[in-house]
Amino acid sequence: MTQSLFFVLAGVLFGLANVIPGVSGGTMAVGFGVYERLIGILSDPLHNIKKEWKFLVTFVIGTAVGILSFGKLMNLLLESKYRSETFLFFIGVILGSLPMLFKSAFMPGGKARVTIGTAIAFLAGFAIMVPMILAGNNEAAKQAAKESAEMAGANAGQILMMLIYGIIASSTMIIPGISGSFVMLLLGVYPTIIAAVAALTGPQLGQAILLLLPFGVGVVIGLVFCSKLIKFLLKKYAAITYAAIFGFVVGSIGCVAREVTSVTVIGIIALVGGIVVLWAFDHFSPEGAKE
Repeated sequence: MTQSLFFVLAGVLFGLANVIPGVSGGTMAVGFGVYERLIGILSDPLHNIKKEWKFLVTFVIGTAVGILSFGKLMNLLLESKYRSETFLFFIGVILGSLPMLFKSAFMPGGKARVTIGTAIAFLAGFAIMVPMILAGNNEAAKQAAKESAEMAGANAGQILMMLIYGIIASSTMIIPGISGSFVMLLLGVYPTIIAAVAALTGPQLGQAILLLLPFGVGVVIGLVFCSKLIKFLLKKYAAITYAAIFGFVVGSIGCVAREVTSVTVIGIIALVGGIVVLWAFDHFSPEGAKE
């Protein structure tokens, strides 16, 4: 498998994860070994985009394919009788990423080592996910949001809040284990966002832009500053940071698992398939893909 094909396929899974509430794109990036590379680019885009343009182009192409093409297929599966099987596949992918995260957090240098810091970080990361696990069915919340979507007036207060929401959305988007779209549902801003996007082709175009522009600015601010913080933590406190990420990811299994209403033979095959996909990507990835 060439590097370019590897990064395209990793981007496809990353894109798919970002269109499914409850599934974390950050987790997919960690699982495919490109998380630190993405964080490095986002933390200093002016310098690193030129340096990493080949990786970025192939990964973005894969992400676009995942969202625009396979995303439609995924939506069909989620609305079909194979909904549970689809989520079981992603649980398998998440499970497949756990050994690598465990080694990074608790086996630095190949030796098993659990410290008070890594234990607390893991428990803290998992604890943050508990409210999301208990929040209920996110697909039901998403449907309710669609049905009640209204675009609030674009006053100064609303514009400021959209900026803040954009920062929160992008920050949560790049934290493994946390679904940015689900956080938007919990904050209650999802209806406003989808209403504004829908209004881009209607008579309320100007008002929609006034809402989406500060949201987009907030997204950029959140991506840059949150990625800088994560890069710093990975450099200075790698084991503790990976332990927290491990807690996020373990907790995210609960967010995805609550969408599984039945376990069938096909579902078990999908679960195993997800694990195999991660194993195959890790085993056959080109030399240097994870550097």
